[in-house]
Amino acid sequence: MICLDSCFLIDLYWTDSPRHEGALDFFETKIKPSKEKILVFYNVFNEFIHVITDSKRFENALTVKQAIEIVNNWCDIENVVVVYPNDDSFVRSKLWMNMYALGRKRIVDTEMASCYLLSGGTQLVTANPNDFEIFDSFELLNYSEK
Repeated sequence: MICLDSCFLIDLYWTDSPRHEGALDFFETKIKPSKEKILVFYNVFNEFIHVITDSKRFENALTVKQAIEIVNNWCDIENVVVVYPNDDSFVRSKLWMNMYALGRKRIVDTEMASCYLLSGGTQLVTANPNDFEIFDSFELLNYSEK
């Protein structure tokens, strides 16, 4: 199952991103035609809304209403499954934090990776593979590389 990192959604909708073309190409060739489940950690959508509506970052930032509409559209896609933390993913993420001596800035990515793994995720779409290599649990698909 394919899992999405927040940066992928941001780059897909932020047309001025230097990684936009790579995200768009990946979406058109790998995500859109895929019949397999696409897993999206619930906080990916929260982070997407938070970032894409930031007028200090983006000259043409989306409104919160526009960003929520995009999230709702993703949730309406038949093979998209939103995943949430549970007791097992919580325990695993804290175990990984200790095991790999990860700091506070790694909490969300670690929780996301734990949820994805326990939900059956096998591939992770990201422009930041270094953030997830340590877990040695996913095939990391870097859409920003051609």
